[in-house]
Amino acid sequence: MRKNKIFLFALVLWLAIVSCNLPASQATAGTGTPSNAELAATALAAAQNALTMTVPPDSLPLTVTATIPATEPILTVTASVTPCTPTVTANTPVNIRSGPGTVYNTIGAIPQGGSAPVTGKNADGTWWVISLAAGAGGQGWVAASVVTASCIPTGLVVVAAPPTPLPPSGTCKDGYVFRLARSSDKVCVPPASKTQSDADNAAAESRKIVNVYGADACIDGYVWREAFSGDKVCVTPAVRSQALSDNAAAASRWVVGAYGPHTCIAGYVWREAGSGDDVCVTPDVRTQVLADNAAANSRKAVSVYGADACISGYVWREAFSGDKVCVTPAVKSQVAADNAAAPSHTWP
Repeated sequence: MRKNKIFLFALVLWLAIVSCNLPASQATAGTGTPSNAELAATALAAAQNALTMTVPPDSLPLTVTATIPATEPILTVTASVTPCTPTVTANTPVNIRSGPGTVYNTIGAIPQGGSAPVTGKNADGTWWVISLAAGAGGQGWVAASVVTASCIPTGLVVVAAPPTPLPPSGTCKDGYVFRLARSSDKVCVPPASKTQSDADNAAAESRKIVNVYGADACIDGYVWREAFSGDKVCVTPAVRSQALSDNAAAASRWVVGAYGPHTCIAGYVWREAGSGDDVCVTPDVRTQVLADNAAANSRKAVSVYGADACISGYVWREAFSGDKVCVTPAVKSQVAADNAAAPSHTWP
């Protein structure tokens, strides 16, 4: 009986040792099949139970030794990752600006196909911050709409926009444009005022008196007398009619006498509107002629307003000193108002 128990114990021990030496491929992880270590542990436990159950207390001491792997082998896989740099590539020639918007100054450029490293973006991702040695803080801004971005991390830093720069001094504020009544006229006016100014400039010559009647044009209410060829003394229409009538009657009022073949008949005297004017007129007509001659310069448009006198209904615009473009009185008033308001329409 004792020998049978010892044999049974030895058999269990042998099974435990053999199970520890099974190939690893006989145990497949994840399929429910025990591993070598699990089999060895099970066999050893069975052997211990057998000893406990079958070996009497007075049996000889027995020593059981088994070598069991502590753990299964662990396969470690290391992935090789190649790092990349956040970059933008220009789809077309791209301006680099000092901030995220076209109101900011241009501080550089990227040619089409050129690239630059990205260091940040604005809050809504419409502009990228790139490295630029010439920029403030070593950076510049490019619009996302004209570049292609690559390798951008999700946690790219958001950069606050710099203060918006004021437009250059002397430029017009929004809603206003330079009037340009002449090339140097930089008064800022509403677009409608500029349109009016352009139209008035185009029509300027047609609104001058001298354009129609020459340098001796008469002011309103007067016409050239034309008592003789080239007579441009300005008189009333009634005096002009009288002169034409006297010219027509000249031959009937001449006789050969003390003053030659053009001696005036009784009751008439030479008119003398100009040198050699021997048309015979009544004394009161002669008096009128002399008075008209004396007042001639005061009745010329150019005598009062110069060579650029305006025709009836127009006045000088005077948008600037010496501006003699003829415009309506309403336009002149608008121009004066625009001049007065110019500082409030212009960036200081």
